[in-house]
Amino acid sequence: MKRITVYTISIFIILISCNKQNDEQNINQETHMKITNVNLAATISAIKTSDIYENPKNWQTRGLMPSNKPVVLLLRKATNDFLDKLEEIYKRKESSEEKLELVSEIVDELPWDELDTEEKEFLADTLTPAIKAAGLDPVTIF
Repeated sequence: MKRITVYTISIFIILISCNKQNDEQNINQETHMKITNVNLAATISAIKTSDIYENPKNWQTRGLMPSNKPVVLLLRKATNDFLDKLEEIYKRKESSEEKLELVSEIVDELPWDELDTEEKEFLADTLTPAIKAAGLDPVTIF
């Protein structure tokens, strides 16, 4: 009888400690998601409010002449649309693989055919921090 009581108490203690570890893991995951969420939101906001394409110095830093106004507007619109869609995808409950596939699809929808090589690189470089902040690897996407 004593053995059964000791055995039962031992199992009870083990179950409680396992449950506590799961609770701690869930809290850590929730905290990580909140931090990542803030990071993604801040990154998206920073890109959207920047003058990355509009400021000629940003082009000159890349060793390029600034593109004409219609191309700059196209880059800005494509960037903002992409960031909106990225944020929507990030909030979904799909797996990382499914999110990666969805982000790859919206990258494919960008106006690549309307841009020259340098503009394509500029667009990809501008979107990369947001993709990273969403927890995805841009190398697998571009």
